[in-house]
Amino acid sequence: MKQLWLAAAALLWPCAANPAAGELQRDALSLDYSKDKGLLSAAYRGGQVVVWDFETGHVKKAFNESAPKATLNRPLAQFNASGRLLAFTQEGDAGLVAYDLASGKSTVLIPRRLLVRGITSFNWARQTDALLIAVGRDIFLVDAAGRTVWQRRLETRAIITDVIWHPSEKFYTVATENGEVSTWETASGRVLGSAKLETGGHATPVRIGWTSEDFLAAVVHGASLMLLDPETLKPKKTIACNCQALSWSGNGKEIFVWNPPAISVYSEAGQRTRELRTSFEGESPILWIGEGRLLTDGPDSTVVLRDARSGKTLRTFAP
Repeated sequence: MKQLWLAAAALLWPCAANPAAGELQRDALSLDYSKDKGLLSAAYRGGQVVVWDFETGHVKKAFNESAPKATLNRPLAQFNASGRLLAFTQEGDAGLVAYDLASGKSTVLIPRRLLVRGITSFNWARQTDALLIAVGRDIFLVDAAGRTVWQRRLETRAIITDVIWHPSEKFYTVATENGEVSTWETASGRVLGSAKLETGGHATPVRIGWTSEDFLAAVVHGASLMLLDPETLKPKKTIACNCQALSWSGNGKEIFVWNPPAISVYSEAGQRTRELRTSFEGESPILWIGEGRLLTDGPDSTVVLRDARSGKTLRTFAP
């Protein structure tokens, strides 16, 4: 079964003054879904994190409710494979924590003292409870107990904007703000392939997504969707678009791209098959959750469950 190993996340995280404590910013920058536990999470621009019961739509938990004036870390939240742990970024003494939804216990994964720059991306492994975490130009591998397995620095001046496991988890792939994309062997740290994507000559977030050993895609924010060769990482096809986030379907046959105010749908070969119009014009992550359904942002800080064929709203989740 092909599967995309990432939680959906929008590509920009500007630090701006926030509303009063407890009041949410307009949009969620990160969405995730645990089918096993029936839970949905969203991390909002001001750093707040909300968890819903997917069936009832009721809020089960909220974190970071006293929003900071600015966030050093990119607001992110992601469940581990079992859905028991929710990792999320926060401000204060801990930059990244794992919260056990059963026991209520929190574990510090990245302390603030390691944050010369903010956390820009992290990704749970599916086979073990460990995370790849991007901090500036460094990648950390940290287990669920908060133990650092290793720390590696990229030989670049650019900031990492995404890090994601290869489906085998023997490798991982990294993208930077200047379009550098590289795949590394997890155990040895040996680089297996690298390429430079066109970003228009300026720094911009680049996001990547594996769906199997055969398909890899990248989004250059506001510029293009690229299908990459899985070995050389060089673009096989480039599609100009106002792309902001991507998510593969479960079978790896379609790519859903947030192209506001629409969702553009492409085949695995990069041919656009349909355009799903929405009424939301803001930035949004996008996440395929199975059974022909997608999650995106909606108006007034809501999260919207959509039909993947028509784009029709099936349900909304209000914080």
